[in-house]
Amino acid sequence: RAFALMSWSRGGGGTGGGGATTTLFRERRRATRAVVVRERRGFGGRLLCLRESDDDGFGHRRRRPIIGKKSPQRQMQKTDVWRKVDEHVTAVVEASFRGEEEEEEEEEENGLGGVVSDAAALELYLRVESRKQREACEKFASEDETASMSHEKRTTTKESISEAKKAARVLEKNGLVFLKSVVPGDVCDRILADLNATCDECKEMYGDALRRTDVLLGADDDGVKEALEFACGEKGGNIRNILSFIDDATEDAVLVELSVLATEKGADRQVLHPDVAYDAPHETLYSVFIALQDVTQDMGPTLFVLNSHDKRTHDQLPKTKWTEKEFDVLRTKTCAEALLKKGDAVLYNARAFHQGGENTHGRRALLTLTFLKPPIPDEPTRRNKECLWSIREDVFLRRFTAKELASGVR
Repeated sequence: RAFALMSWSRGGGGTGGGGATTTLFRERRRATRAVVVRERRGFGGRLLCLRESDDDGFGHRRRRPIIGKKSPQRQMQKTDVWRKVDEHVTAVVEASFRGEEEEEEEEEENGLGGVVSDAAALELYLRVESRKQREACEKFASEDETASMSHEKRTTTKESISEAKKAARVLEKNGLVFLKSVVPGDVCDRILADLNATCDECKEMYGDALRRTDVLLGADDDGVKEALEFACGEKGGNIRNILSFIDDATEDAVLVELSVLATEKGADRQVLHPDVAYDAPHETLYSVFIALQDVTQDMGPTLFVLNSHDKRTHDQLPKTKWTEKEFDVLRTKTCAEALLKKGDAVLYNARAFHQGGENTHGRRALLTLTFLKPPIPDEPTRRNKECLWSIREDVFLRRFTAKELASGVR
């Protein structure tokens, strides 16, 4: 039997994102998959179900029904790196983290070692592979190849439309475009203040084992309403106009994710991954990472592989266990890092390969928006496995479009 462990996501993001479990190690004695009890937020109602929760090294959670498993809570405590803090907050902790009660139960049942040592071995494997992937990124794009102008340089609607069309062409070609002055600094500060309070509480619970905090936001939370309007409108990120020139998005694309992703000092680099399967039965996702503070090199900025949102690249690059052949493919690609100033953003096609960097400095917080052209499924189809949208149910059900957000949340 096999297990795979998370190397937490979405530097993206990892918009979050999710996919199929990758077999990295085989264990003869016992499986290390976690059995978890969670409330399924299937947006037509709620139900509680048992799921088998594997993590694949991309920071995505997988769900499968289980029959006949014993002691689900006890197994979950041993191997689940995702810790639900409350209805809207999830913490990701180091794989070896154990609370006092967990340590006592584990020692009673199994003695020392076992799951923790296996998890540590896998964590090391992922760390080595992600480092080798980063080293294979040898060519980097200039700012002129990936950036769009700031709204301060757009003085009329006509100029905004013209600039949006140029940005859309960059996005279609490269799979991403950098945007300037998407959200005002004071709005970023208000959102960040609330986030820091939440993350500090998680830090008290998990200490230095805390790696990431995912916080789902309300559309009317302090600063969020203004951020959405600025980001989508002409006086900010111009995202509504940009998406209007993208056939598989349009200005009627619906907001399907709204959260803040915060990584802490000590968070490892992710392995390269896309956030959505190329052959998903819905349109591709378009995600936005908005920096709530300056993102410096030592914070682990998200690295993107340009022109990697095509089918050929998806066929060439496996989920893990890369050989020299895959590294050679990567060496031919041009890359870009999201070294963002506060309020700046990157808008990207979720099929593009990317990885969050190693954070050696301190908390890095990204306001994350994701849009999808209707029809909207209850869950996205990730390249690696199924997972829930990173959004509160009440926000998801309001079905905000980019066009509506540009006019202000009602």
